[in-house]
Order: sequence, then structure tokens, then C-alpha cells
Amino acid sequence: MDSRQSSPSGGDPPDVAEILADLRAQIRERRSRFTGDEAGGLNLEALRHSIESVNDTWFVSAHLPVTWDMRIVGRLGAYAKRTVRVLLRWYINPIVEQQNRYNSASARAIIEMYAYQERMAREWQLLEERVAQLEGER
Repeated sequence: MDSRQSSPSGGDPPDVAEILADLRAQIRERRSRFTGDEAGGLNLEALRHSIESVNDTWFVSAHLPVTWDMRIVGRLGAYAKRTVRVLLRWYINPIVEQQNRYNSASARAIIEMYAYQERMAREWQLLEERVAQLEGER
């Protein structure tokens, strides 16, 4: 048991000033670990933009258009590519579907982690406000 806290059996009362000093030291230590503008030092705006990028790009298509630049040779090459694509569709489509399932699950997990981080940042801010309020009452 911490020597600063009273024991349930009676003992000395806790030293409030010492407990408050410890809390302040812990807050300073945690603040020094994090740097940045928001609570907890996290740049949630940059994280939000990254998540939007993940959401915009998680879907992979196996059916990109086949185009050509040169008139005759390019057209023949495009038809050959389309033929190969049709012949390999049975092999490629399951892989693309598996990749899309993984990408979708990863994007959902990232969104859930972001929501959790946002909640933690709000709680951090509320705790800092509470500490400031308690220090002001002293």
C-alpha cells in the first residue's frame, strides 16, 4: 500500500498537498510524452484525412479498362489482353475478392480505432479542464 494513503484501519489521514503534487507531476510527465495541438498531442485532423484516403481506395477492381495508343498494333494488343483476362478471370477474381474483404475489414478497424482515439482525446480534455478547475478552487 502507498505510504501516502491512509489505511482502512484508521492510520494517518492522506496528505492532500502531496497527492495533488503527485497528480500534477503525472500530468506534466504525460504532457511531455505527447506533443501536438490537440488533447493528448494527437493530430486527429491529419488522421481523419488519412482515414478518408483509406476509405476512398480500399476497393480493388480486377476489370480495369484495356486501352491502346497505336492504331492497329495497339488494338491487337488490347484484344490479346482482354482475351487473357477473360481466360484468367476464374483465377484472378477470387484473389481480388479476398483482397477487397481484407481491405474492407482493415478500413472498418481503422475507423473504430479513430473513434476510440477521438473519445480518449475528449476525455483527456475534460480531465485537464477538471484538474484546472480543482487547482483554481485551491
